[in-house]
Formats: sequence, C-alpha cells, structure tokens
Amino acid sequence: MAHPNLVVNFIFNPPTIRIIGPIKETTVEKLSQTIPSKTNTTPSTKKSNDPKFVHESSPPHWYIQLQGQYCDQLGQSMLYMALLDALEDEGGWMLKDCNAVTMEDTDAIQQAHYECNKFFFVKKL
Repeated sequence: MAHPNLVVNFIFNPPTIRIIGPIKETTVEKLSQTIPSKTNTTPSTKKSNDPKFVHESSPPHWYIQLQGQYCDQLGQSMLYMALLDALEDEGGWMLKDCNAVTMEDTDAIQQAHYECNKFFFVKKL
C-alpha cells in the first residue's frame, strides 16, 4: 500500500502557500490562524479579516495568499516553522525532501525575483 504524500509550495513575495495532499482541516485552520502573523510586515494587532486558507477544487488543494505582505529570510523561516509545528501536531508526517528555485519575472517593468520552495512529506501508515 502506498504512503500518503503531502506537497507544500511556498512562493515569495507576496507569500503564497499551496498545500496538496491529505491534510486535516483542523491543521489547515491552525495554519490559517498562525501564518498571517509570521511575515515581516504583519501589523501588531490581529485583524478579523486576515487571509485564510481556501480549498480549491481543481486540482484539489488548500491555498492562501498574503497580499501586501513581505517575508525576508527570517520571515520565510518563521512560515516554515509554523508549517512544521502544525504537521508535527497532526502527527505522522515526515519531511522527505525539499527544493528551492529562484525565478525571474519576465515583465521588464517589474524585474522581480520570486523564490519558490517546495516541501515533500510522507506519512507512515
């Protein structure tokens, strides 16, 4: 029997996170509460209209974009730790591999760089 897989994709900046795989909704709710407060540009007070993870149906995955927010390397690490803590609380997930890529935006006006980090998890049965 195959082990369940979970892929988490982070794109910066603005921070965008996609979670593909069998993650519990309680874990997603916990991430929705903690993730918005981990960026470098987070306001000191929590707003009730903070972005939350949304379930997309095609392909099925959870998605959040923290529009107008920014993460330097420390902020990115804080987001990764929030994810790892939530998955540890859910139990059973083990980090199997990760990948990082820096992409150039082809828009000559913006000339932005985007960082993409993927984490691959497997769950023991």
